[in-house]
Amino acid sequence: MRLPRLFNGVRRPAARGVNTPGIRDRLVDSGPLNPGRSALSLAATSLALLAASVPLAAQQGTITYNHVVKRELPPGFAQRMREPPPPQTNTMVLHFSPTVSLMVRGANQRREGEGGRRFGGGGDRAVDGAGFRDRRGGGRFGFGFRPGMGPDQASTLQAAYVDYGEGTLVEGRRFLGRDFRVTRERPSYGWRIGVEQAEHLGYTVMRATAEHDSTTVEAWFTPQIPVPGGPASYGGLPGMILVLSLNDGQTQYQATEVALTELEAGLIGPPEEGDEVSYEEFEQLVKERLEEMTRSRRPPGSDGGLRENEQ
Repeated sequence: MRLPRLFNGVRRPAARGVNTPGIRDRLVDSGPLNPGRSALSLAATSLALLAASVPLAAQQGTITYNHVVKRELPPGFAQRMREPPPPQTNTMVLHFSPTVSLMVRGANQRREGEGGRRFGGGGDRAVDGAGFRDRRGGGRFGFGFRPGMGPDQASTLQAAYVDYGEGTLVEGRRFLGRDFRVTRERPSYGWRIGVEQAEHLGYTVMRATAEHDSTTVEAWFTPQIPVPGGPASYGGLPGMILVLSLNDGQTQYQATEVALTELEAGLIGPPEEGDEVSYEEFEQLVKERLEEMTRSRRPPGSDGGLRENEQ
């Protein structure tokens, strides 16, 4: 089945409700469902067949992801720009074993907040973990920080450590130039596994969908890597997530390389930098800081979409 072009060379399936950017090559057509054969039984059969031939070596290794975030402008701001900002692109690297995983930024990537030209808010501005800001004429302008933003959207994800057995998550996050180690339970996504199959990087992948905190999630996972992991906090499926789409492609993770190999001892561990806080504490800190910024930096007559930072 042919996959049409979406944008910038990224392809997606067009049939049977499949809408994730990043899946390429082909869909595997399972054919029409028989009256006595449910979608659930089809999915279970596919999982069993794929898992039956999985070698033990497939349970640890390193996956490199291309992480793309479309920059969304608030109402009224787009008209002030000659052209919309390009998507934010980063490389993220996931090291995993059968029990734990650690995702970090790719090598040679400048750490967020270390200077250079970026677009967006005042400090370590982020959309779904991708920070950007811009300095113009000595001043800094922000179009991303908004009252009510959650801590995940207002901070930059630097690292994510997951313990599959304990169900815990430790994130290294940066907010307004300050590092934090945020601890919480790993979210449970309530996945719905469908019957669609495709191929990505030579692996058979299956489609799963979920809704979590008003975010629509679409994942393509492979039972050929029988580890319940994926990028950032996402996982909990009977196989590794290779392609992930949030809110119809607003945020995307696409695996570009999979290396199944034994990892060196001590490579996987929780982030060590930053102040250790609970997720609830971090959420409250972000809320208070954003409210303060909104009160002090909103220009007279502004609708809140454009702010000039103090120098």
